[in-house]
Order: sequence, then structure tokens, then C-alpha cells
Amino acid sequence: MTRTRPLPPLRDLCWGLAGALALWLGFPNDLLSLPPLVLLWPVALAVLGLRAPGRMAALRRGWLVSLAGGTAVLYWLTLPVHNVGGLPWLLAVPCALFIASCLASAGGLFSLAAYLLRARPPLTLALLLALLWYLLEACYALALGFPWLPLAGALAVWPQLIQAADTLGAYALGGCWLLAALLCLFSLPSATQRHFFPRRLAAGLGLAALLLGYGAWRLDAHPFQPAPTGPDSMAVLFVEGNVDQNRKWLPAFQRQTVELYLSLTRAGLAARTVADTDTGQGADKASDLDARPLIVWPETALPFFFETKPRLAVLVRDMALTAHSPLLFGAPGVERRPGQAEPAIFNRAFLLGPDGETVGYYDKEHLVPFGEYLPEWLNWGFLQALLQGVGVYETGTATAPLRHGNLALGMLICYEGIFPWLAQARVADGANILTDISNDGWFGNTPAARQHLYLTVLRALEQNRWILRGTNTGISVVVDPRGRVTARGGQFRAGTLWARAGLTTAPSPYHRLAPWLLPSAVLLFCALLAFGSRGAQISAFSGTSGKSKPGPSPSTPQN
Repeated sequence: MTRTRPLPPLRDLCWGLAGALALWLGFPNDLLSLPPLVLLWPVALAVLGLRAPGRMAALRRGWLVSLAGGTAVLYWLTLPVHNVGGLPWLLAVPCALFIASCLASAGGLFSLAAYLLRARPPLTLALLLALLWYLLEACYALALGFPWLPLAGALAVWPQLIQAADTLGAYALGGCWLLAALLCLFSLPSATQRHFFPRRLAAGLGLAALLLGYGAWRLDAHPFQPAPTGPDSMAVLFVEGNVDQNRKWLPAFQRQTVELYLSLTRAGLAARTVADTDTGQGADKASDLDARPLIVWPETALPFFFETKPRLAVLVRDMALTAHSPLLFGAPGVERRPGQAEPAIFNRAFLLGPDGETVGYYDKEHLVPFGEYLPEWLNWGFLQALLQGVGVYETGTATAPLRHGNLALGMLICYEGIFPWLAQARVADGANILTDISNDGWFGNTPAARQHLYLTVLRALEQNRWILRGTNTGISVVVDPRGRVTARGGQFRAGTLWARAGLTTAPSPYHRLAPWLLPSAVLLFCALLAFGSRGAQISAFSGTSGKSKPGPSPSTPQN
């Protein structure tokens, strides 16, 4: 007779549903976004682990909850696979589920850890789980290359919640918020733990108040300034072409695409001139600064090899020359290498000077799997359709800041903006402003663009730098060093956005501490694991009666 696995108790099902909904509603979505709610996701995973009857049950429950919530957040991954890659839904949906499953494995491991550590004293358990969450976010970012679901990425919608990222970084900040939530959780009474523990609640609320207070202090110390002026500031003109991804790479539309960006740029420059004339600023010094902005076109705005298409390239160079402005744009780059039959192809950002000559270029360092290359173990024929345009890109090594005058642009292309160590490297190389050119047109009218935006916002706090973000279909923004959006464009319409930004050279505390944070967290985790005393388990949330060392009578509250 086949044995059937019993269903989890109703309370566990409720915790699982709450965790999945919290993950979905915490991140930008199609319905309602409540950023602090995302903290309920790891809290639910911890409870499910503590209440699990065994190791595999804990692992399975954490994985399933994270898979359900993660799939709801990342459902848009099916769209480029189907709409752009041409794969049927029968193949597109499993592709998205595969990525969500990989990310969800972190949730499974977290619940498993809660089960294995359930005999630890409450404070030690809370510290261990918070540290583990930080380590999982950091290690999964390094190992999987798609860190799309960090807690701070959801919290970034409300700037006050993420100010401590300037010292801790995004991943450690998520761990601190989780620690506050767990301490509050472990203070509550239940059917098996009838006492309320005010000291744990006070500790949790105190940590939350500390994070909120620090956020309020930092925001108050740096007043919102959407249009900074002075020598350490700059004007920028974003140009959004809103080019259809499905026809973008067709050779017949190359000249049309160039003319679109040229006409939009001319219109944007002319509109600014008219506005200055109407306000009487024609000869004003501030107007002179705005008259020569950095013009930003998005990632692969020019869908051809810029260096090998002189007839089209000259039109772009003339634009920079006519505007007397530096022009930044994305286009494929190509290099012939001795002894190799095939040229090397790069996702490249070019910077032209006001004279129309190439000042420098940046080659994308962290490529998108399936969109820009296929992993060797998944190099299957039917996935080749996902490699639009020029096919497989190579990892770039030209990553130095692009310099013009007092500008030192630390370049990031597309989803490079979600990786803390890439922004860290750009600033270490001397960047005084971070610039991310992107194309979120792959994902249509979904929450993907908003999720991508707020994941990128975290880099501003971590590095104490303004961020310029120029896109094809939106959302183009300027972000100040406190993670506040100071200028924002629309979506899915061709147009321009004028804005101003500041130039900064001072490093953040996180920039100095970053090399030590992860190793320190590993050492602290190991120390707590080795020397943290065992005591009465968290029976308030445990579905089983594990063994523990003798302690105070159950009738005596433990703080």
C-alpha cells in the first residue's frame, strides 16, 4: 500500500500562504505594493521551519512558499522567452519556473536551518537566522548571478527604510530588519508558550526604531535637492526611443532608429532653449550649464556595429558636434583578435565628446544568461532564439570610468546595476557618478521595470553617488545619494527628460567596509554556532518537542 504524506496543519498552511503573499506584495507588483510586508516572508519561513516535523519537511515547506511568492513576483520572465524568443508558452513558463525554483532554494535552506537550530535560545536563534539570511542573499548573488529578491530591494521604495545601507550594504541591512522582526516574533505567547516576553519585544522594536531613526536623521541631514547647481553638478538629457524589441534588430530599421534618436534629441534640446527664453534665462549661467548637457541614449540604442557603419555613425557624431555636448549611447562593439576567425562582440557603451570623436567606451562585464549568452550546460538549439541581434556577447574587460571634463562616469549596463560589487569597483576606479543604461522593453508593461529600478537605487546609498539611469521604454531616472528619485520619466512613449545631478568623490562607510562585512558575518555565524549555548527551544512555534538542556521551569518567563 502506498503511503500518503499527511497535509501540514492548518496553521502551517496559513503561515505558508502569508509568507508567499508577503513576498509578492512586498515587491512592486500589478496590484498593491507594501514594502515592509516583505519581512513577513522570512518570518513565515522561520516559523515553518520551527514547526516542521523533520528536516525534509522544513526544506520542502520553505522552498514551496518561496517558489509560490517568487513566481508571482517574477512571472514577467515568461514574456521575453515567449514574445521575443518565440518559444511557445509550454516552454516559456517552465523557463521562468526554473529560475524561480533556483532562487526559492534559498528559502528552503533558511527553513531547514530554523529547524536544525530550534534548540538554541531565542536571542541566539534570532541572531543566527538573521546572519544566515544575509549570507544567503550575498552568496546566492555571487553564485546564481540573479539577485532579484533581496529584502532591501523591496524596502527601497520607501527611502527611510534603507538609509543604513550606506554603512551596512543592502544585504546586511535586510538581515538587520529581519533580526528586528524575529525578536518581535519570539516575544509573542502561543498555545504552548503562554508567557509574553517584553524584553525581546523591546529589543526588536528598539532595533527597528534605530534603523528608522537613522534613516530620518540621514534624510534630514541631506535635504531633497532635485536640481543641484554649482561646479560639482551637471545637466543631463535622457532620450527614450521606445523602440519595439521585436523589430529593433532588423537591418531595414537601422537608419530609422538612428533618425528617431536624432529627432528626439533635437526636440529635447530645442524645448530646453525655448523654456529658457520664456523664463528670461537665455544668458544666465545656469542656462549655460544646461545648454551642454550629457546626452544619454539607452543600452543598444544603435542596433548595429557603430565602428563599422560609417554612414550611420557620422550622423551620430554630427549630433554631438552640433549640440556641443557629450553623447553617451549603447551599441554592439566588435574587435578582431589575432589568430581567431570570429570577432569578439561586446555589449558596449560609447562616449562621444562635443567634437564628435570617441572619448572612450565601456564593455558590459556581467552578461545576462539566455539574453546575451547561453550557459554551456544549457546550450540547446531551441534557446538560441533568445539571443537577439548580434548573438553571443563576450565578457568585457574595458570597465574604467568614461571621462570628459569633470565627469567620471562609472558605467553599468542593464542589470549590472543590481550587483553591489560592480558599483563598488566603478567607484574604486574613480567614478564620481554612476550611470546605468538599460533596456527593459523585453518585459512589456509589467512590474519588472519598477523592480529593476529600486534594486538599482540601492547602489546610490552603498556608494554615496548620484545615479543616472537611461532606458529605452522607461523608467529613466536620476537618483540622489540617499536613494531618492529626483527626476523620473514615463514609460512606453518616445520622449526626453531633462534633469540635473551632482558629482561626488567622498566614499561611503560601506565602500570602506565592504571587503570585511561578509567575512565578519561568516566568523560571527560560526562563533554563535559553536559557542552559542543551547537552551529551551522556541516552543511557541515548534510543532514538535525537541530535546534541550535543563533550564528554568516552564512557568518562569524567560526574557
